[in-house]
This record gives sequence, C-alpha cells and structure tokens, in this order.
Amino acid sequence: MILKSSHQPVYREVLSQALRTAWYDRRYWILSLLAGILVSASAYDAMARSIRAVSLQSSLLNLGMGKVILQTLILNAQKSETIFALVSGVEILLLVALLALFIIGLSCIAQGGLIFALGARMRGKYPKLREAFHVGAGSFWPIVTLNLLACGGLCLARFLTSLPLNWALDQTRLTAYLVYIGSFLIFLPIVFLIAVVQIFALNAVVLHGAPLSAAIGRACALFTKNWVVTIETAVLQTLLSIGIWILYIIIYLFLMIPVIVFFLAAAIIQSNALFMCSLAIGTAVFFAGLVLTGAFTIQLQYATWIHLYRKLGEGGIVPKLHRLVQSITGFF
Repeated sequence: MILKSSHQPVYREVLSQALRTAWYDRRYWILSLLAGILVSASAYDAMARSIRAVSLQSSLLNLGMGKVILQTLILNAQKSETIFALVSGVEILLLVALLALFIIGLSCIAQGGLIFALGARMRGKYPKLREAFHVGAGSFWPIVTLNLLACGGLCLARFLTSLPLNWALDQTRLTAYLVYIGSFLIFLPIVFLIAVVQIFALNAVVLHGAPLSAAIGRACALFTKNWVVTIETAVLQTLLSIGIWILYIIIYLFLMIPVIVFFLAAAIIQSNALFMCSLAIGTAVFFAGLVLTGAFTIQLQYATWIHLYRKLGEGGIVPKLHRLVQSITGFF
C-alpha cells in the first residue's frame, strides 16, 4: 500500500512566495538590476557563464582584459609623436577602470540592499529604497570580500578545467578527451556549490549580521545538510526563469505585429520617416521588455534563495526524492 506523505514540497511554497515577492514588490526592481550585474542569484547562470569562460581560458596565452589594455597602450605609443598622447591613453583607461569599480561597488551595495529589503518584506515590513541602500552600504566590505572569494574560486576552477581542455586540443587520443570530460564533470558541481554558498552567505551577512567566516560556515552547513532540497529548488527555479523568458519572447513577437505592419507600409509608400519611427518603436519595446523581464527574473531568483534560506534555518524540510521513497516504501 502506498502511503501518502504528510510533508509538503518545500520548493512549491518557496517558488510561489518568490513569484509574489518578485511581482508585488516592483519598487525593488532597480536594486535587482544593479545586483544582477555581478550576482544574478541563478545557479544555472553562474554555470553557463563559467562554461563559456572555460573555452576562453583554454589557451594559456589568452590574457583577457590585461592583453587588451597592453595592446591599447602599445598602439598609442606607436601612433603618438609625443608623450602627451600616451598619457592621454592611460588617463582614458584609468577613467574606464574607475567607472568599472564604481559599477561593481554599486552592485555590491545593491546585493545587500535587495536581500535586506526582501527579507524585511517577508517579515511584514516595508523598507524604503533609501533604507535598503543604507543597509547595503553598511555591509559593503563583507559583500565585496565574498564576491572576490567567489570570483577567485570560480576563476581557479575554470583555470584548472581549461588545462585538460588545452591538453586535449593538442592530442588526438581518446584518453585526453576522457580526462577533459571527467574534469568538466567535477567542475560543474564546484561552480554550483560556490554559487549556492555565496548567496546563502550573503543572506547570513545581511539578515543576521554574521561575520564573513561564520556566514560562509553557516552557508556550507546549510548546503551540506539540505543539498537535495537545494538542487531541487535550483532546477525548478531555472525552469521557471526559462519559462519567463520564453513568455517574454512570445509577448514581444505579438507586440511586433503592428510594427511589422508599419514596416510594410513604409516599404510600400517608401517613407523613411515611417521606417525610422517603426524601428525606434520596435527597439524601445524590445529593450524595455528586456529590462523589465530581467529585473523581475533577478528579483525572483533572489527571493527564491531568501525564502529557502529561511526555510532551511527553520528545519523540518524533507526533499522530494526522500518523500517519493517514503510514499512507496513507508520506511524512509
């Protein structure tokens, strides 16, 4: 006889609450956009970006941004007749670097502010954006350090994985490719672990004021104890996010029907003004939808991990896999 489990799926409650939070708390979408510059809170996104980066790091001669900067300086030096042109080039690079640092810092503040705001909303409070930015700024250095640690861990993992790939590209033996596939299968769980530990540790730092080392320890302990539930939630969160983007594409294509009609009309009457107007409308609708969908999706992903973090802290969660075995056997 199959026994009915008394445990409810945790991901069902977490994702439904996260959807409501992402939609009804639209005032925090600006925080979501800024926070998503560095951390989108999607394990799938972290793994996808890392996979793309592995191919770029497969060649040890690829120096990335450092190579671009060096080539730019050399080009300025070759074309300039005086030292002033070279100094001008350095000033532009420094300005770009400062702008990048400002955006990175703002993103770190937004991460803390978003987690604080969504965590407060779950407790029935309504923090303002100014208060959220203030709390995020107060946790700036722990958040920056955590981002650097996560970035360093991902870079190290990508580099170690790219070594077998670089070796496999120079070999024709099957063993080389098997070694690369094996290292890649090890690489993906490591990236997933880093992404999950980072978002759990961010919750501990912002919501509980935990020191960085204690926050990382708590995040690792939560994942180790509840890894099945975490993977279940991450998979379903990924599928939900993909579904949202597919819905955006369908809505965008539907909204483009009048624009396409204007394009055809512009071609028939040979009106450049109508063509440019249609192009501007189509582009504006595309980017507006892209920004709004991105903000909603990022906030959904952050809300999912915040809800799950609170649930894991409360205890009593039984994974779906365990519930299935229990319902069949009655002994799990």
